[in-house]
Amino acid sequence: MTFRWLPILVLSAWTWAWGADSPDLPTLARKSRPAVYLIALLDEDGKTTGSGTGFVISPDGLLITNAHVIEGAKTMIAKAENGGLFPIRKVLAVDSSNDLALLQMEGKDLPCLPLAPQGFAEAGSRIVVIGSPLGLEGTLSEGIISARRSLPGQKREVLQISAPISPGSSGSPVLDSQGRVVGVASFLIMEGQSLNFASPVEKIAPLLTRAGRNSAATSTAPSAKSLGLDRPPTYSIKPGDTLTRICRELGRAGVRTSPEEIRNLNQLSTNAVLRPGQLLRIPAPHP
Repeated sequence: MTFRWLPILVLSAWTWAWGADSPDLPTLARKSRPAVYLIALLDEDGKTTGSGTGFVISPDGLLITNAHVIEGAKTMIAKAENGGLFPIRKVLAVDSSNDLALLQMEGKDLPCLPLAPQGFAEAGSRIVVIGSPLGLEGTLSEGIISARRSLPGQKREVLQISAPISPGSSGSPVLDSQGRVVGVASFLIMEGQSLNFASPVEKIAPLLTRAGRNSAATSTAPSAKSLGLDRPPTYSIKPGDTLTRICRELGRAGVRTSPEEIRNLNQLSTNAVLRPGQLLRIPAPHP
């Protein structure tokens, strides 16, 4: 009897842990794609010399891409999913060390992507990348955050991701299960398999500061609820974590909660054992 039940119990636990962090891909794609653009680079004769991906983070056209995408560009045009063309007026700020650039695109009341709080991009988290690999606009791929790494010989922290990316994917948003930006696709290592890397979202804030914008205009950015993804976010338990410690860490990321609230949300008993790698549902950030 014991052996018959064991696989069922293991499968149930795995399904719960996997499903808690699994994005609703059709809904996420439908809601996020309008904020993602193909960036075409033009020479003085108006001929296309290269392309990449960018995404809008404010209704008035603040657009994020990679620094290497726009290097040497004379003129840039952003092409929307619906075919609309938007001139890029100026480069507001560049961070070459983290391969990021902040651009000002013409437009108003534009769909935009919300930025995830710092610290939510953890190894094992499910992610989605939307971009224009080889010019194929609106391409969606999924995977996980494999690790956070510091590049040897560089003062640069990156997210290693398993979601496939290709030339043209540079500047693509890396989204969590709620449609929030956790990173910006940057480069891949051809010699390996699924060795793709992104700049973490917290590196965007200094660009906004340098451009005189304290933050993206998140008041009109799509919320998890507007994306149809209003499931509670999740937290991956680390060795030594307690509910109290988890609450303190979430507080630093802007999520106010209590051990009792997490315990009730996850239907945990008072003496429940927290296992590293286990996913806990956590309350959505309070307004």
